[in-house]
Amino acid sequence: MLKALRLATAAAIAIAAPFAAQAAETVEVAPATADRMVTVSAYDPIGQSFTATTDTLSSFGFRFGTLNASSPNTPLTFRLLAGETLTGSALFTQVFTLPSTIAQRGDLAWVDIALPDLPVTMNSIYTAVLTATSSRAGLQVGPGYSYSPPGLKSGDVYAGGKLLSTGTTYSNCAGASNNCDAVFRYTGEVNAAGAVPEPATWALMILGFAAVGGSLRKRGSRSLAFNPA
Repeated sequence: MLKALRLATAAAIAIAAPFAAQAAETVEVAPATADRMVTVSAYDPIGQSFTATTDTLSSFGFRFGTLNASSPNTPLTFRLLAGETLTGSALFTQVFTLPSTIAQRGDLAWVDIALPDLPVTMNSIYTAVLTATSSRAGLQVGPGYSYSPPGLKSGDVYAGGKLLSTGTTYSNCAGASNNCDAVFRYTGEVNAAGAVPEPATWALMILGFAAVGGSLRKRGSRSLAFNPA
């Protein structure tokens, strides 16, 4: 029995390492005041920098509309870059088209790009970059602007990054005082290795339960939203 326990403990130590607890996390920056639109092709490459709060990325999305519904719905290119930049080698690239539900001004839709659980470094800055060949695609950005009384509807709602573009989209979206952000969201996994049970606990579970495999991995989820009214 003692020999069996030793073997089980050794097996538990080997098994425990790859089964770190994981939690899915979604970050969404979609303030209600973000009512302005930027034509992608007029300022591309255009993108949003962000600070990763996950260890991987499984999706990244922007909310799109159109200012030129009569223009052809040709493909856009999505690229993920390391750092706060619009140029450089891409960590991931994907070509996509806008959904048919964006048929006229006022139509809005999320487009989420699937990523292959791409490893990223938590608390490091990355930039999601867009390019387009048609003037159809519009990127929703904030903060919005009020004409009566004149002025921005809010301040900077996301401190982890900013809207980047070739040329100035709006006067408050440039320079050191840039307080603009695209409406975006991303999903990834947070690995929390500290939540793994002790090896001795694994050994007892292995000895006592044939179906222990289902409990080897603990998963949770959380959402972080930057959506002030």
